Amino acid sequence: MEALDIRMSIITVCKNSGQFLDETIRSVLNQDYPNIEYIIIDGDSNDNTLDIIREYSQKIAVCISEVDKGMYDAINKGLKLATGDYILILNSDDVLADKKVIKKVVKVISDKRLDYYYGNMIKRKEGKIKKVKLFSVSYKKLLSSTHGTFVPHPCFFISSKINLMLEGYNPEYKFASDYDYILRALKNTGSKGLYVNIFTTVFRIHENSITASGKINDERKKILEQHGYYLLPRITRLYYYYTLWIYYKIINLPYSYKDAQVWTIGAI
Repeated sequence: MEALDIRMSIITVCKNSGQFLDETIRSVLNQDYPNIEYIIIDGDSNDNTLDIIREYSQKIAVCISEVDKGMYDAINKGLKLATGDYILILNSDDVLADKKVIKKVVKVISDKRLDYYYGNMIKRKEGKIKKVKLFSVSYKKLLSSTHGTFVPHPCFFISSKINLMLEGYNPEYKFASDYDYILRALKNTGSKGLYVNIFTTVFRIHENSITASGKINDERKKILEQHGYYLLPRITRLYYYYTLWIYYKIINLPYSYKDAQVWTIGAI
């Protein structure tokens, strides 16, 4: 299959996201890869979110605005509408790292169509940015790390075939369902995935973000239990946990937060 034949569905869910949504949308629409299906699912916003969406409506494939049962319910709506070969969930306060991201990822996909791919992240906080490099991990390693850090949700491209098999996100979890989803993806696909050394997504950390709120911690413990984390031998858990986190810290030593003023996001 030629690269241009690969259709990429990008789904953004939002509610009262007027503060950041314009930048998110433009980071998708400015991509220089043409075969992108952009889907926006809004949770019946009452700020200027819908005004921003209407401004770009002719370039957005699907847009729905209605009351939902939370972020992951909205994501599941988007997944059911997606027609792409691969799917990326892009949060309404995040952006693609540059205008060539999708083209670069699709080039890797076209070489060998695997079940999932994930790349590096750029964290953005209080006007500063920091590059975060990642590496290949297995299901057992990601589970033993006790976090989703090593396979970031905003950098995770999954095939529509595997997404269909997973039946979407578990709505039982309101804050950490993405960790459960990615664990299930890795568990069910074995080694049929690939880490790619591409900075794909800028992840914005701010006072209203779920990451900053700490709300995911209690759910993460439930997810670990559900996936049998506590059934693994203690020595295995400790070995993977410390080796993974030490390696992660070492490879990211050269990177620290820098002034975002000296860096631009593609054509934005």
